[in-house]
Amino acid sequence: MSKSGTQSRRQTSNRERLTVLVYDDDEAYRKLIRSILGQSRKVEFNILEVRNSRQMGTALKRHIPDVYILDLELKGKSGMDWLREITEKDIAPVVIVTGSGNEQTAVEAMKSGAYDYIPKAYLTYDLIFKSLLNVREKWELLRERERLQKELTHMAMYDGLTDILSRHALLEQAEVERQRTKRYKRDLSLLMIDIDHFKKVNDTYGHITGDLVLKEVAQNLKKQTRRSDFVGRYGGEEFLIILPETSIGKALVLAEKLRRRVSELAIPIDGKVLKDTTVSIGVAEYKDDSNIDEFINRSDKWLYAAKENGRNQVQPQSGKNDH
Repeated sequence: MSKSGTQSRRQTSNRERLTVLVYDDDEAYRKLIRSILGQSRKVEFNILEVRNSRQMGTALKRHIPDVYILDLELKGKSGMDWLREITEKDIAPVVIVTGSGNEQTAVEAMKSGAYDYIPKAYLTYDLIFKSLLNVREKWELLRERERLQKELTHMAMYDGLTDILSRHALLEQAEVERQRTKRYKRDLSLLMIDIDHFKKVNDTYGHITGDLVLKEVAQNLKKQTRRSDFVGRYGGEEFLIILPETSIGKALVLAEKLRRRVSELAIPIDGKVLKDTTVSIGVAEYKDDSNIDEFINRSDKWLYAAKENGRNQVQPQSGKNDH
């Protein structure tokens, strides 16, 4: 392989730099592509040449080019197989440049993930130059669109302040778990959690500190639960935790653990440390509730009981019925 090292698309000496990996076992065509791209005055092409399957396997591990140029008629592993592998790895766009093939081959290549298809008989500077720039631009636009879509999905599912599930996402997941539990006769419990005297925190230290307390409590709850549990902000200073495959007994044990861990938090605030954060927790177990609101309301009823009985506690206490 000539010219080692991975380069990224960037500006160099007022010229854009584009790394292109060319895999063709015919040296004459590799030389032709290198010669054609060497004519460019607008873009500095960094050409990585691969001439056999062994080198291509190594290149996939070592290099991330901006664009691949791939021949289909190769010795050993076929160009179509390499195309599918590159596409599955989602590394970079692929331009197929091949001496044999027809319209059907072109269609198959595009369906397999190629961004462009150029017969070698039509290999000119203008055609390949435009193709490389166009496919790279299309690739970057698709990556940006995917990134934005992920951000939008995250914003819809997660609370912007605490970065745990939003109320809407919680309610949807709670209904999914309720239906699953009803169908398969499994255990399911809920924890409704409220930060005690939170208004006093805001009034005393300000809303910025209040936000910090919310984030610290949220992340603490998240850290102490299983990956299979669902932790979210139900509203204001209230949190809801969905516990699949969890009986009331196990839920009460977890609730007490969470209550204790929050009470041990030491939250730094302007050179001081806030140590008196506590939570009240209401626990409910699924009992053929007709809808998710009924189920959540029972956990909320026990939360209210915890607050009425002095806060910083879990209700129902062990031995009491959840009804």
